[in-house]
Amino acid sequence: MLPDPLVTALRPLRWPGKRRFMECFSPHHGLRRAHIAGASFQLDLSEYIQRQLYQGTFELAETRLVHRYLRHGMTFVDGGANVGYFTALAARCVGSTGRVIAYEPSPQASLQLHQLIAANRWTFVEAVPSGLGARADELTLYWNPSSGNHTPTLVPHAASSQVKVEIRTLDAEAARLGLDRIDFLKLDVEGHEPHVLAGAQRLLAERRIGAILCEFNQPWLSAAGSSCAALDAQFRAAGLRLQPLSLGDNRFYTS
Repeated sequence: MLPDPLVTALRPLRWPGKRRFMECFSPHHGLRRAHIAGASFQLDLSEYIQRQLYQGTFELAETRLVHRYLRHGMTFVDGGANVGYFTALAARCVGSTGRVIAYEPSPQASLQLHQLIAANRWTFVEAVPSGLGARADELTLYWNPSSGNHTPTLVPHAASSQVKVEIRTLDAEAARLGLDRIDFLKLDVEGHEPHVLAGAQRLLAERRIGAILCEFNQPWLSAAGSSCAALDAQFRAAGLRLQPLSLGDNRFYTS
């Protein structure tokens, strides 16, 4: 097992096969404080995403994209923020003259997100403990606490844990927050993405969203009655252009 100081030293390094190596030899249990994306995180290594953050193997291509695109003073919205990695990354990029709004309906992840913001004293970052959808509502959030990967979904399915959560629309939130423009929207909501876009029709029609990084998860989209092709058609109907980038399950669109 790699000692923590060695994991810290290896975290910023990149090499082929790093994810497999780190997953085999780095710790899988316990809490760790780590400095990642310019922020101080408290991570639970028993959870897969948080362990990837600790190892320095989480969504590397997407990380580079955010670094290239975001500039000081921009506005970033994190739809499905989880424990806040992209929130932290965006906060570092846009700085105190920008704005970051992070939506996370999971009580567990939302608590960590709020703790992250407080620990880093970000006055320009706001965490909203709700989900995004097609209309203001209350829906059931589902997750399996024994999976080792906390990725709750609003798509109905058999799960051992459920909770009712608030849903807001992105159009209404932009009005509430006084957002004239969202420069970058990140969407990772496990099959609920078509509903989030449906709740952002005014923003999309008025070309007030500059770019969207969106997860395309075919199994969850199918469970929600949609598909990758249908989701792509929503983006194209809104006048967004798919950029030819290699991002795994994610796709990047610009207006």
